[in-house]
Amino acid sequence: MRWPGGARQRTPGFDRDGACETGALPPKGNQASAVSSSVFAAVTSHRELVENLVLRDVKSRYKQSILGYAWAITSPLVLAVIYWLVFGIFLQQRSGNIPFPVYAYFGLLFWNLFHSGMLQATESLVMHINLITKVYFPREVFPISGVLSKTVDFAFGLVGLIPILILFRVVPSVGALLIVPLVAIQLLFTFGLGMLTACANLFLRDVRYIVTLLLGLWVYLVPNMYPLEMVPPQWQRLYLLNPIATLTETARRATFPQTGEIAPLLPYVGIAAAQALFFFVVGYIVFKRNEARFAESI
Repeated sequence: MRWPGGARQRTPGFDRDGACETGALPPKGNQASAVSSSVFAAVTSHRELVENLVLRDVKSRYKQSILGYAWAITSPLVLAVIYWLVFGIFLQQRSGNIPFPVYAYFGLLFWNLFHSGMLQATESLVMHINLITKVYFPREVFPISGVLSKTVDFAFGLVGLIPILILFRVVPSVGALLIVPLVAIQLLFTFGLGMLTACANLFLRDVRYIVTLLLGLWVYLVPNMYPLEMVPPQWQRLYLLNPIATLTETARRATFPQTGEIAPLLPYVGIAAAQALFFFVVGYIVFKRNEARFAESI
């Protein structure tokens, strides 16, 4: 693996890799653009490391397993079948004029991307303690690469959706292209939260259990077990402030218009994007301000 070498002219407030220095953050008005450019510079200048971390995580996850990468499809499929039996058949839940297995499987792809990404990001610094103490590079590549590795499962999951659509004779609309920007917003949100929890977990290992507990509760706040229409109207505005719920439901309605109109959700998508940017900036700032203490806490 090659490491960037040679001297480069430094910009005030940034280290040699383009990341914000501790205690030298840019003015508040410029923080969003500065953080974005800093993270982009860190990831691109160490893209070989990011690629290796992502590939190693993906390969180790399915190493010596019979089904291999098929587990990326099997996991949401099994959950979708369980949801279908419990909520679709026993409890007679509606699913927006599409078969409940399609409804649940599609939503679970988004939930699993967030759930597994958060768990991976939270453990990312602890999992790479040896690298943290031996070589310097921007540490944010660990939680970011941890989240990015889960996009591979998401992509395989989308491929696994094709035979399900054929089986139930459901045709997606061209609005499915909106999945790309919606996933980008969700990833940005996960990056931000992931940097916060990764930093906290390094100093206090109880954080991993707290994150697991909160995610176990969060799953009930995403419309996969039930349609959004079941949420009382007076609570829907508050409910849709949950970015994962908004992004999941918007992607579903864009892909399958028969599940509902997308227009009422667009303002909440804007709110979700603002939340994602906010947590990304806050997560990065907190992460960089504590980065110097990482080696001391090990």
